[in-house]
Amino acid sequence: MSERLIPKAPSSPRPSAITVEHIHYRPSDGFFGDAIPFYWKGSYHIFYLKATRAADERLFWSHIVSTDLVHWKELPDAILPGESGAPDSGGCWTGSVIEKDDIFHIFYTGWNPSSPVPQTICHAVSEDLVHWMKDERNPVLVPDERWYGKSDWRDPFVLWHPKEKRYFMLICATTKYGPAAKRGCVGLAKSYDLERWEACPPFYAPNICGPMECPDLFELDGRWYLLFSEFTESLQTHYRIADDLNGPWRPATPDVFNGQRFYAAKTAGDRKRRFAFGWIPTREGESDEGKWQWGGHLAIPHELVIGNDGSISVRCPEEVINTFQFKELDVEKSISGLLGRWDFHRNDAYGERIDGLAYATIADLRNDFVLMGEVSFQTSTREFGLLIRTDADLSAGYALKFEPARNRVAFDRFPRAGDAPPLVECPIFLTPNKPTPFVVFVEGTIMEAFIGERVALSCRVYERYNEPTGLFLVEGAARYSKLQAAKSNR
Repeated sequence: MSERLIPKAPSSPRPSAITVEHIHYRPSDGFFGDAIPFYWKGSYHIFYLKATRAADERLFWSHIVSTDLVHWKELPDAILPGESGAPDSGGCWTGSVIEKDDIFHIFYTGWNPSSPVPQTICHAVSEDLVHWMKDERNPVLVPDERWYGKSDWRDPFVLWHPKEKRYFMLICATTKYGPAAKRGCVGLAKSYDLERWEACPPFYAPNICGPMECPDLFELDGRWYLLFSEFTESLQTHYRIADDLNGPWRPATPDVFNGQRFYAAKTAGDRKRRFAFGWIPTREGESDEGKWQWGGHLAIPHELVIGNDGSISVRCPEEVINTFQFKELDVEKSISGLLGRWDFHRNDAYGERIDGLAYATIADLRNDFVLMGEVSFQTSTREFGLLIRTDADLSAGYALKFEPARNRVAFDRFPRAGDAPPLVECPIFLTPNKPTPFVVFVEGTIMEAFIGERVALSCRVYERYNEPTGLFLVEGAARYSKLQAAKSNR
């Protein structure tokens, strides 16, 4: 890269702000979308697309940084839309960050809706990760119509290929063959120097869905992992596994680690730990009845854990847990059994009812809180879990439900139409009589739960009934143990 493209940092950078109060970050002047994480020398830099929802909305890159995954410092905006006619005049969309020879490179999506090729790959450089200059050659890569359609060409992810000794760029694209609704693929371009790029046939083209957004590729514990997000009816981040960077790529069972409201997950980390960063959308009118919107809050980072079979599990980072001052629940004093048979001892609650619902409430655990513990169940128990923000007669509220027969955990709202799905759900295999750890965060309009150090659920909760949080089970028995609670940071 020629020196004329490298900006010099000013002697007095713009003052930054600190956002500490909430565990879920959102900019005060907009909404958080599409995290673009980059780990550098002990700090997690999260570039992201900021949405203002103005009538003339043009997305752009904002920037926060943290050393502990909890406290985020706001830095100057990184990439802004260009002038009329520029390849990014309509907005600067998702991409990636990479370092080479002490220079940082952003590759991002330029959006120009008036162009015959509306999505192109653009480039910018920096010496300090804060002050960026766009490449005057933009766009640096357009779709090669030998293999790709012209409409989808976005979300570039760049990494070094150690065997080929050159850079790979993965791109959200569509092929030119197969059913129109199933042409989504991960496109590919290659470069030796990050300046000259050669388009190549697709990196991964399974013909299973539409555009495979926000591809992410990394090696962990001797295997390669390809993440992509499916912006169709599932709205989830999926992953594939390979023993070699060039594939073949195989799905895990299940191939997800969160539900439908943790979107566009991308990863970053050092050689010891890696985290997935995604976002939780808001709903129109701040109502459970509103349509899901683009943008919202940064979800709690998900720490990745690789199983013996290569599957990805996730857990809540200890940095987040240690933010709160947990207090062991005195179950005998703080929990009241209302239906079914309940036995209480120290921080252990056992409930049983073979013919229906057993229900108990935790006094003073209302609205915003964090609850941590373990839960186990007896064989044939239909469902069990937590009742959150319910009304007094259980006619309305939310439930975090473990459903062993369906091999899933779900976050549900009631009442709901019988043919409507839960708000979010995620597959998980539950074993009877084996304790499953959990930690649940309820903060403002957000609920996030980490289950069994295996999966997570992220969702919105807009209703606020003031009844205590409850423990429940249906047609069986369950034990809630090692219960600890903390107040939200709000």
